[in-house]
Amino acid sequence: MGKLSKYGDKSAERKSSGKVELIIRSKSAHAGMKHLITAHRRSFLLNVPSEEIATRQSTIERKNQSNMTNSERTRFLNGIQTLISNGQYGPHVSHHADMTHNMHGSMGPIGIQRFLPWHRVYLFELEEMLQAFDPEIFIPYWDWSVNTSIPQWLQNFTPTVVVDGLPRVVVRAPGAHSNPRSKLPTPGDVNNVSNETSYTAFTRALEAGLPVSKYQTAMHNGVHMWIGGIMSDLMYSPTDVLFWLHHANCDRLWAIWQENHTNQNPNLTGTDAIMDPWSFNEQDTRDTTNFGYVYT
Repeated sequence: MGKLSKYGDKSAERKSSGKVELIIRSKSAHAGMKHLITAHRRSFLLNVPSEEIATRQSTIERKNQSNMTNSERTRFLNGIQTLISNGQYGPHVSHHADMTHNMHGSMGPIGIQRFLPWHRVYLFELEEMLQAFDPEIFIPYWDWSVNTSIPQWLQNFTPTVVVDGLPRVVVRAPGAHSNPRSKLPTPGDVNNVSNETSYTAFTRALEAGLPVSKYQTAMHNGVHMWIGGIMSDLMYSPTDVLFWLHHANCDRLWAIWQENHTNQNPNLTGTDAIMDPWSFNEQDTRDTTNFGYVYT
């Protein structure tokens, strides 16, 4: 089957029916609507009428960044740079700067419950924007418990991004933070997180390495602080591309945990269960295939 396989290629291969083939990656009704919107967006980018777009179901594989090909890395960085250049990236970062979304444990009991599902949707939304330009792009993950330095291919990718009207410069200072828990998580800490038996205990451990008597590092929070620079800024950390790989790894660990704890979900009801500013609800986030991806 022909599919768009070249970044920014507007001469896409067509099926025998004469239609351009695009990929739909979801089971969730909400995500499915997003994919259809993306397909229509691509019809404009490719200068192809939407009625000439043929879709098929597929699941994308989010890979460990260490296993990506050079081509996959280039496509990912080209996609991020495109979103920066066309003005889409900054507003997406700005969603994270809006603390009314109540998506961190430091914000209280609801934030503890929303941390993982909200960020799952947040990554999906970025991936959708990237795939509007190149459907083969995926967000990779950085397994910081194994690869204990900033990935070499990302070390020099430090763009300036306009967010909320101001230029935000990506700077880093890995390992310079004075907090003794501001370290990359150890395999032992990751194993301890995986052995938590309730959702609340799991998300508190993964987000902040709590309780401190059990965890050597601050886990997710510790990675932000270890990288330093703008990654240690709660509001504007997504300016740095490392944010997406870091959170993809957190999302991956949650996905693995979910497989073995199918009845353990965030305790959210009413509007708290809606992952604003989007329409996804907590139930959508219980399976990554609802968003059309798996981890490999």
